[in-house]
Amino acid sequence: MAVPALTFAQEATVISVPAPSTVYHPLTPLEKAERRALNVIAPETLFTSSFSAGIGQLRDKPPQWGEGAEGFGRRLADAEGYVAVHDAIAFGVDVSFHLDPRYRRMPEARFVPRLRNAITQTFLANKDSGGRMINVSVIGGNLGAGMVSSAWEPRGYNSVGDGLSRGAFGIGYDVVRNVFREFGPDLRHPSGHASSGKVSVLEAAFTGR
Repeated sequence: MAVPALTFAQEATVISVPAPSTVYHPLTPLEKAERRALNVIAPETLFTSSFSAGIGQLRDKPPQWGEGAEGFGRRLADAEGYVAVHDAIAFGVDVSFHLDPRYRRMPEARFVPRLRNAITQTFLANKDSGGRMINVSVIGGNLGAGMVSSAWEPRGYNSVGDGLSRGAFGIGYDVVRNVFREFGPDLRHPSGHASSGKVSVLEAAFTGR
């Protein structure tokens, strides 16, 4: 089974939970589209796609894709294809269900609540108007990408079970990614606070802010 390459930049934005007095502005459909599209070519995505392709190369899976530069290229395209399909599905869900793809940090909380926040946001999405619902973007995006990618996987790696396995792996990876989103900025900002300065859409997609 080819390992789906997701990324810590997936969904392209990390924000801190605003104070009650803060006016929160939801993203427009165009802003959501920009973040989803830029994620596919973000450095973190390309790195993790390359890493996934390298692992597949070492394991010689799928063996039909061979070795050498051609084999690596196929595996890289496979990983990037997964990300592209995931983000296309997730964008449609974001707009249809009015979901906010941005991860919301809790930098002021203690470790356990923050860890719970990271895990919870994998399965519960924040809505543009407030409140939460099942995170169809993550769940549907991964399962959909896992199934669609079966279209280019070789025999022995393209069954329904293979597609569901790729999707399930992707969901599990999203849990790890959200934990990094929650605690990763602390490594760059020892005080536990991410920079509050405004950033462009391009920078947000490339840095995960």
